[in-house]
Amino acid sequence: MDFKAILEVADVIADVHLVVGVILNILLIYVIRRFSKASVGTYKHLLALFAAFDVFLSLLHYFAKPGAIIVGTTFGCVTDTNLESRAITSFYCACFTIPFALMNIHFLYRFWSIRSPHLISRFTNKKFISMIAMAPIGEFVVWFLLVYYGLTAGPDETGTILLRDEYERKYGRLLKDGWIENGFNLRIFILMIAFDVIMSISFSIAITLGSLTFYFIRKSEKMSVQAHNLQLKLFIAVCAQTFVPTLFVYIPYFCIINFPFFNLPLYFVDDAWMRMTACFPAWDAVIIIVLIRDYRDGLIGMFRKRKTAPTEVSTF
Repeated sequence: MDFKAILEVADVIADVHLVVGVILNILLIYVIRRFSKASVGTYKHLLALFAAFDVFLSLLHYFAKPGAIIVGTTFGCVTDTNLESRAITSFYCACFTIPFALMNIHFLYRFWSIRSPHLISRFTNKKFISMIAMAPIGEFVVWFLLVYYGLTAGPDETGTILLRDEYERKYGRLLKDGWIENGFNLRIFILMIAFDVIMSISFSIAITLGSLTFYFIRKSEKMSVQAHNLQLKLFIAVCAQTFVPTLFVYIPYFCIINFPFFNLPLYFVDDAWMRMTACFPAWDAVIIIVLIRDYRDGLIGMFRKRKTAPTEVSTF
């Protein structure tokens, strides 16, 4: 099987994930609204928000059709649309930084629910919600500006020409615009460090809050067995949710941003990157549905054929 045939198969797999991702996350929003118990509290709104954003990411990926290409120490990212532009490509890349920022809000909620339950009510306060929303919005804006203004090269620069030729050879389409990192230079090095710092901060916050939450769940002696099991179940769910974007988004991002700069081989990661980002919204929904029993049972019950109640026969 040649390279183009492999890409075609991979594209079909990615498209299936996109369709399944939209369907599953819409179903997840419904079961969250219908089957969430009072013990889940306002956390259900965070889960619904994440599912809604996953629907948006799936649709964005479908319409943007992103692609990446690497030649030596030069890499580029483009969106295969009629409206192709650096702004759209930068917008796409920045949107996929939001899930991890949302994850940190999830971890904060889980930590407060164990350590400081009285603070949970803040998640119903509009001012607090507006303030905490600045974290994902701020990360999006910073990432977008760095990509749009930092990782670009002129249309006649050597790196741009190399990428255009390679992209046309591999995909049969002329590259018009996108964002490009080109070779060893101080500006690109500083930008690479900036991206790494943003990702490192996100991971550090998640690891810190996750570790503290697990510690206090294990240490708590005041919770009932039922409450303890619920907290542990929700903690496992948010950890599993964190693993999904880490595997499908942040590891590919890290490799594509850092490896070309040092001329390290990527072995098809540039080709796999766009397919991997397409997969994560679907698996995100699967994890929540599988790990949280109320949602799993509720969803199964929606499609399970109801048994007809036996008719009582009176005997005389």
